[in-house]
Amino acid sequence: MQSRWLLRSCSRQLQSRRNKNNAWQRTQQHSRATQIHCRSSTLMMGAISSLHCLDVSNRFISTDSAADSFFRNKRRSRNTSKHPRHRNSSADKSSSMQPHSKEISETTRRLLSMNSSLTQHGYALRDFEQILINAREDESLLQKLQISPADTRTMLLIPPQLLNDVHEAVVHYSKIDSLVEIDIPVHNQLEAADNKIMENEIGMNTIKKKVPSTMVCALLLELIGIPQYYSHISTPTSTDSPPIMTVHSSQVDKMIECSLLTAAALSNTCRVGRNSLIGYDFNSQNINNAHSATKTAAALAEEIWRSVSNMQILYTSGNRGSDISDEPDLPRPPIRIGRIGFISEQEYNPLIEYVSALREVADEGNADGDFVNEQDTISDVDDFDYIDDPSVVPTTSSVGNNVVPWSPKDQRRYDQTLMMFNSVLDAYAKLGSSASGTRPEIRREMVMNCERLLLEVVAREKTNISPETILQHVQPDGISFNTVMKAWAGMSPKQRGNSKDEYAKTISSATAERTEGILEMMHEYYEKERAHMNTLETIQASWRERGGSSIALGVLSTAPNSIPVTPNTASYNIALNAWSKSSDPDSAIKALELFKRMVQRCNNACIAREAMVIDSAEAAHGTNPRVFNAIPDSRTFTALLSALNHTSSTFNEACDLVLSIFVVMKEWDDQLRWCSEHKIGPPYLFRDSNRVLNEFTYNALIRTLSRLPATNSWEEHYECCNQIDKIIEEMSESVSPNAITRGFGINAWAACAMQAQSDKSHVEQCAEKASVHLFHLLSDYTKFESEKSVKINAINDVINLYGKASQPIKAVEVFETAKEKQLYNLQSLAVIVDALAKNSYMDISYVDKAKQYLLEFERDKMRMSPSLVFPDMKYTKMYNSVISGYLNCNQKDKGLAQAQSLLAYMIESHESNPRHIARPNTTSFVPVMSSLAYNDGPQLLEKLLSKMESLYQRRNSILPHSPDAKLVANVEPNTTACNTLLKAYARVGNRQSALQLLGRMEKDANLSSARPDDNTHAIMSTLFSDDSSAKTFSSDSSGNGKKVNLDILNVNGINLKDLNLNGQDLKPTAKSFESMMNIYTTSGTVEGAEKATELLHQLERMNASGEISFKPERFLHNYNNVINAWCECERNDNASVSVSEKAEAVLDYLFEQHRKGVEALSPNNASFSLCIKSWCRSNRPDAPERAEQILRRKEVFAKEQSNVYISAPDYNQVIAKWRDAQVNGPDRARRLFKEMDQNYGSAAELKARPNTVTFNSLLDVLAKSKSRDLASECEELLKQRNELFKEGKSSILPDIISYRSCIDAWIRQWQKDSPQKVEALVKDMIKKYSMEGRKDLRPDADIFNLVLKACAHATVTWHEDIEKEANDTPISIANRTFALLKGKNEFNANPTHATYAFMFIAYKFHLDFDNSRYTPLLLMLWKQCCNDGLVSQFALESFQDCVLDYQFWKAIGGEERFALLGKTDPKTIKVEDLPQEWKRNVKPPKRRGKGTK
Repeated sequence: MQSRWLLRSCSRQLQSRRNKNNAWQRTQQHSRATQIHCRSSTLMMGAISSLHCLDVSNRFISTDSAADSFFRNKRRSRNTSKHPRHRNSSADKSSSMQPHSKEISETTRRLLSMNSSLTQHGYALRDFEQILINAREDESLLQKLQISPADTRTMLLIPPQLLNDVHEAVVHYSKIDSLVEIDIPVHNQLEAADNKIMENEIGMNTIKKKVPSTMVCALLLELIGIPQYYSHISTPTSTDSPPIMTVHSSQVDKMIECSLLTAAALSNTCRVGRNSLIGYDFNSQNINNAHSATKTAAALAEEIWRSVSNMQILYTSGNRGSDISDEPDLPRPPIRIGRIGFISEQEYNPLIEYVSALREVADEGNADGDFVNEQDTISDVDDFDYIDDPSVVPTTSSVGNNVVPWSPKDQRRYDQTLMMFNSVLDAYAKLGSSASGTRPEIRREMVMNCERLLLEVVAREKTNISPETILQHVQPDGISFNTVMKAWAGMSPKQRGNSKDEYAKTISSATAERTEGILEMMHEYYEKERAHMNTLETIQASWRERGGSSIALGVLSTAPNSIPVTPNTASYNIALNAWSKSSDPDSAIKALELFKRMVQRCNNACIAREAMVIDSAEAAHGTNPRVFNAIPDSRTFTALLSALNHTSSTFNEACDLVLSIFVVMKEWDDQLRWCSEHKIGPPYLFRDSNRVLNEFTYNALIRTLSRLPATNSWEEHYECCNQIDKIIEEMSESVSPNAITRGFGINAWAACAMQAQSDKSHVEQCAEKASVHLFHLLSDYTKFESEKSVKINAINDVINLYGKASQPIKAVEVFETAKEKQLYNLQSLAVIVDALAKNSYMDISYVDKAKQYLLEFERDKMRMSPSLVFPDMKYTKMYNSVISGYLNCNQKDKGLAQAQSLLAYMIESHESNPRHIARPNTTSFVPVMSSLAYNDGPQLLEKLLSKMESLYQRRNSILPHSPDAKLVANVEPNTTACNTLLKAYARVGNRQSALQLLGRMEKDANLSSARPDDNTHAIMSTLFSDDSSAKTFSSDSSGNGKKVNLDILNVNGINLKDLNLNGQDLKPTAKSFESMMNIYTTSGTVEGAEKATELLHQLERMNASGEISFKPERFLHNYNNVINAWCECERNDNASVSVSEKAEAVLDYLFEQHRKGVEALSPNNASFSLCIKSWCRSNRPDAPERAEQILRRKEVFAKEQSNVYISAPDYNQVIAKWRDAQVNGPDRARRLFKEMDQNYGSAAELKARPNTVTFNSLLDVLAKSKSRDLASECEELLKQRNELFKEGKSSILPDIISYRSCIDAWIRQWQKDSPQKVEALVKDMIKKYSMEGRKDLRPDADIFNLVLKACAHATVTWHEDIEKEANDTPISIANRTFALLKGKNEFNANPTHATYAFMFIAYKFHLDFDNSRYTPLLLMLWKQCCNDGLVSQFALESFQDCVLDYQFWKAIGGEERFALLGKTDPKTIKVEDLPQEWKRNVKPPKRRGKGTK
């Protein structure tokens, strides 16, 4: 290189001092430690292990991320020196030697001018290769480094001044966390076309650009060949092992530090925040936007790490003397060894004494020339390699007798490379976090890259390493594993319990499982490393885990890769947090299991034997971040409680579980308190911040309790709220509740009040309880001054509660207090206005007060800045609340006048000033119009509707994106408003105006949101009644509930031809009249059907005269609707007339029209089918015969008309109807089925072929016949149809309903062998389900209950010897079936309430009452029924019939308990009187069809 390099001697001196400071990181003090025998704690639901063996005297001090840890240590190393007396002088000297930022900027500009990668077509590797060649040919440099030209062929050799300048610039820019302005050199005119060009002092054209400081570091790093040179030499060939770059020992430290700073800076750019660079392209060519492929910061950091981790250090000076300073003489506190007592304060370390004894024995053995086995002296030590010189630290690698020592510099290089590796993992973890905002597939790729990198390093071969190869054998530490776990845990956002995103739920559960999998892999890795160590090496590793100094142990120091990875508290907390994010119902169980394993492993680890024997002074005071302990802390319990929010347990179980965790937390703090009183353990453990029960865990506990009630049960919410109050009261004794705690308490009572529904006493109770929390919250204003928003929300909740509790005076008191303390916002005003308005039914003065508050706010708002005021919906809602309050007040007339006045004020204010906050909307008009409809004439309503139309037209005249679009009123006439005017017209009998409005509702563009609905047609139908005085209307403006008078409609007096508005034809359409008629056809009454028939005839006459225009086919559709109306009357048992004959009369009328040649009224398929359906619903004795006659008429007519055809449902209905004919019903059903099978079994028209429903209809007739001997015939038909279908001779395949019909037939036999027959049919279903793949025949609980029903209804066998045929008796079959339902089966069938009821009956009829097993069996069965929550009225009555009265009273809780309810007779006990837990799982029975369609 020909560039001039500025000499920076001060910088080199500073760097030398920094290197020496870093070597001073291994010195430690010895601190006392002890083991705590904790009192046993309460077990939580079998999932929480006892904590009595937990060692509480040591706590892991976790680091949140690798990058944050690096910068924290970096700041600490800059701000501290080795001895206090040198601290100030050292800092002053460092600051004096710090180069000026302007000089660094100048150096950076000159360095970047060398990097041709800044040009559009440059390639940085080309420049570096030239630098590398010049350095290898520099004889003075080679002589200084004592290397030969042959050695430099594979070396990464950098000119010293270049390396110093790059190092200095990287150190400077890595501290900057924003964009920096640098001079970018321009090498051609094309690049400068659109840029402002400046010429520097050396004549080079440059462009000033702002780029991320991290990118500057990466560009500077390219000048020393990282990472592009390594990528270059590793790309051409693919070998099993990566290429090795040799680096001289005098240059490797600055290379490592530059790489570490850049990697850490890249990791920080992946975070979410102000200076985040997520999505930024970290290709070096990105400055000029000339590169197409993007590279993430994590990918670039990985390349940098790979370049460093494949370096091999070359030592040429032959001097690797240790630069370790003498360890200061630190006091030795008491030491506790294992679980055995104490060693009082000593002047020596017991561990050092132990090692010295080993050395003495070994020396004696060598002097005698004999080999001495260490186990002859101390049995639990296996092997020990030693050297005599305690200043030389041995490693696991040696050649012959020459042991290569480890120095603190080697350890520093190892640690820096490990930090770099963790920074890469952290970068991938941040990019994979859900907070990054990237797509799920990208986040998953980043997280998988993070795990891939960890597994790659873990899988590296563990070979003997030396100082030369130390960078190639870096192993992950606990932070590495924790970072990968955090990557998986942070990939999915937290899921709510009511989330409907199934994909997100699946992802959250999968990421939690993977996080836990990494934790288990961490344990396996830890155990694997431990398994390869003997006892002494384990002690050495434990010393290093505790941050012990290598010099303190002398010969006991070991290589860095011998430190096992120990799961710590943070590891478990990350996994628990991952489960807390999942909405999986099993996440709570899995979190508890994980916590259980944490406690068990913590107990089994015997921390007292390893960690406490050799505690250091730094660890004792909590200043060493390398203290690894997996002991639960407050974050552990917070994450565990959060996971319980998604528990699938019952309320009582979940509540007991949460409270049991609370007990464990209290016992844990009691242990710490006891240790503090007796001064046992390190002092840092007894700080208040280390208490488990702090404000955060208390808040998590309260939040979890408040979310437990999953049902809409006031009792459950009330119980939770009482528990929360007890916890807060207990919290006040130790930890002062904060504003958030009180806010949670108020929110819990507010949620409880929501479940009280209309019970005012419950709401009042909730309001009073919440006000207590509010009093404590407001009593000390200065204490919670920083949490003002929490207090305002609490005030709003209490005001709302008082409003619901009908206590407006107390609500006003709270609001006035809030105004006095300046603790209110707009929401507070809205809440008080709503609370007062809703209680106006008590006194109109309350809504007057609400109006006063609102108008005062309006005056202040409009007076302060009228030009800046912007109308908003939240203001309109408050005005609407006041209007609603006046309309519902106790003085109706005065309230209506005040509501009209306020509405007029809103309209006037808006029209005069569009920025006025009193802007009306549709909701402002409709309630007032609804009230006016019953008091005044339609004139005022017409004016209001006209005003709504004018405001709507004004809104439509303004462009959507113009500034005025947000100022116009959101008023639009809707159906409810128009219906209100229609009611007013109906009230005065103004039919012409009503029809005119109806026509506008159908066609006018101004009423596009006011299309007619069912309520509209109901009002019109009532309006057309002859007796106008008999009209009834629903006062519900929403249109719910149709109260219409069913008088004969009269439309003859309506002149539709005169209905013309502004030259537009706006008369009602035929659809409106059809809708009016549908009001009658769907009424389900005889009167409605008659009125529909009359109206239909009138519509025919109007159509003929031309007043309305109907399509001909619409009249046939309407006549079919009339037939259906008569059919519905038959269903509702409105049998004052023969409704089926009325339906048939309509069919006869259609036949008559057909004979007259009116083809439009010729009956169709629906006409015949509806008439058949009507007769099939009739209870008349001749109904089956009449239904079959209609079927015959259809068959005849179908031969004449091609559009009429026979379908299977017609036959199905008639066959099923013959079930009512008990004498000849089975015969007629058989004949019809046979006839259909012969005539249509192979018909080309598939609709006419008999189907499975046809077959089921026949089986239903046979099974329910009075002749109880047809079960065998049903079963034979079933087998026959199965065989015919299997042979391809029939299209009928029996289904589960077919089998049920046969089973019902056998049950009705009341024979001894009925259970055997039913069980055989069920086994046949199981066989076809399992072997033939008939999924539709999978038996469910109802099918198995039919087996139990057959056992219960079989012939009584209690007096017989049941031992002879034990497997075929009803009691044996019942027990076998019940056991199948209670156990795990392939059908997912579980017992129901009918299961227990039939079992009670079966025991009653088939087990002797005098049998000693009778009563215990029934009582045990009843207990199981209660535990399963399956006690129904059926089960209760069945059990009561099986036992004596005193046994029944005892089983349900005692006679005295029900005597208080006035129930002394067992027959009066209903299932409603029993506890809810006993009947919680009872479901309503399924409605099953009978196969008639």
